[in-house]
Amino acid sequence: MTESFSSFLARLSAQASSTDAIARGIAIESYCGAQGDVSETTSDKHILTMSSKHPSRFEIGHGVDHRVSYTKQPGSLCLIPAGASTVIRAETEFDLVACAFDSSLVRGLDSELERRPEGELHLQVNFQDPAAKQLMTLLVADANEDYTSERLYTDYLAQALAVRILFLGRQTPPRTSNRPASALPRHVLRRIIERMRCFSGQLSLQALANESGYSRVHFIRMFRAATGYSPHNYLLNLKLERARELLKNPSTSLIDIALDCGFSSHSHMSRLFRKSVGVTPSAYRRSLRP
Repeated sequence: MTESFSSFLARLSAQASSTDAIARGIAIESYCGAQGDVSETTSDKHILTMSSKHPSRFEIGHGVDHRVSYTKQPGSLCLIPAGASTVIRAETEFDLVACAFDSSLVRGLDSELERRPEGELHLQVNFQDPAAKQLMTLLVADANEDYTSERLYTDYLAQALAVRILFLGRQTPPRTSNRPASALPRHVLRRIIERMRCFSGQLSLQALANESGYSRVHFIRMFRAATGYSPHNYLLNLKLERARELLKNPSTSLIDIALDCGFSSHSHMSRLFRKSVGVTPSAYRRSLRP
């Protein structure tokens, strides 16, 4: 029996608070629904959905006398804040990606913003936002990968999307500052990089922010100002640099190199190595032979 849309959202909301979440406080998953499918679940999580493949039509209601029909094009978004009581009925078959955000996570990030948007989050139906669309696309692709991805990368995407909905839900465009971000102090940066060199796949954005003494939002901006890279890209470069060094020893197996550098598998390392260097680790090793 096909899972109903209401049951799907309830399950996704519960997952956002569990250890099965793709990142702390966030769950994301694809869903295909049928004509007549109804969502009338009031969640304690913020729900962001994105139409993914085909145009589809919905009816949204806040009561018997207030019903509106609309057509969602691929990439269009819908934000349902926690506690919102809304009934959405599908008038056609549909497919979408849904993301549930734990309210405490969103509140915590809200408190870290320098220029916080004012007001409460409001229901937003059938709107476009290229940044949120890209983040959701990357996040669901990350969730569907057949290997364990870098937690730092997943945290980065999840946090960026959560911050984005703080502005989208208040219909407030993010304000840009002409003042460049301050760089992390050198002694703090050295400490962060040494922590990264442990190559732990479970290294989180929160752990690095705690190590720096700054909030997650400020840590990312200050790290980029100091290095020119996001934390997850810098960590990946460290891993690939270590892999290239180990590949000079022909007696070290590719599997051992992958484990030593913190990749989840040989195939995981090979995929990222080829994407960055342009050749596979095996081909790179052969190129080092006299």
